[in-house]
Order: sequence, then structure tokens, then C-alpha cells
Amino acid sequence: MKSSPAARHRARRFALQALYQLRFSEAPVRQIIDEFFEDNDFKRADAAYFAELVEGAARNRTTLWEAIEPLLDRDSEAIDAIEQATLLLGAFELASKPEIPYRVVLSEAVDLAAEFGAEGGHKYVNSILDRLAKQYRSVETSQSR
Repeated sequence: MKSSPAARHRARRFALQALYQLRFSEAPVRQIIDEFFEDNDFKRADAAYFAELVEGAARNRTTLWEAIEPLLDRDSEAIDAIEQATLLLGAFELASKPEIPYRVVLSEAVDLAAEFGAEGGHKYVNSILDRLAKQYRSVETSQSR
């Protein structure tokens, strides 16, 4: 069953929060996911997509950061934790979800960074993910320019 854009948006919001929590926790990914299911109302969110995003981004963190880091203008540790989690989430969707248009991935990531991140952080996230999209989605990005 295909979920609605709104349900996926809510899943991304929860996924961002879970990835942020994971950064500061020693808990296993599955435990964080289970805690989110216990502590939050997923009635209007795509719960399966949430779990897929968190597991996938966490499992592929090293590979995704290897793609992100050359695009950064500063050390990754100097980037706000919310922006780091947003970049990780966006990079995972760009790399692993070709059925989602790259513009949707960027728009969702920018919205999350604007809502949860530091002032102006959404612009930074947009610039990094836009360049990353050219790597992961070269055919798609060249066709839409």
C-alpha cells in the first residue's frame, strides 16, 4: 500500500528525531525505533517508512557521510546535530529511494531543517543535498534543469 505524502512527511519528522537521538545514545537502532513507536502517535504517519528510514540511514551512515563530507565547507563535527541528521536522512533517500523525486527529497529535508535546525541551517542543508543529488541522481537532475 502506498502511503500519502502527509504520512511520509510525518514519518520523516519522526525519523529525523530518532536519528538525532541515536547520535547521542548508545542504544541499538531497533531500540530507538521501538521507543518511538511506544512514545508517539503513528496513526497518521507511515510507520513502516519511518523504520526503514532510521534503519537504513543508521546502517549506511559511514557510506553516506563519505559522500557528504567532500561537499562540506567545514569539519562535520562543526555542523549542528540537527543538520547532520537531516543531511543523513536526505542522503539516504537520494541514494536508496529513486522512486521519490529528488526535488521532493530536498524540499522535505529543507522543511525539516527549517523547523528543527538552527537559523539558516535549512539553506546549508539545501546546498549540500542539491550537490549530492547531482551525484546520486545525475540523470534526473540533468533532465530537470
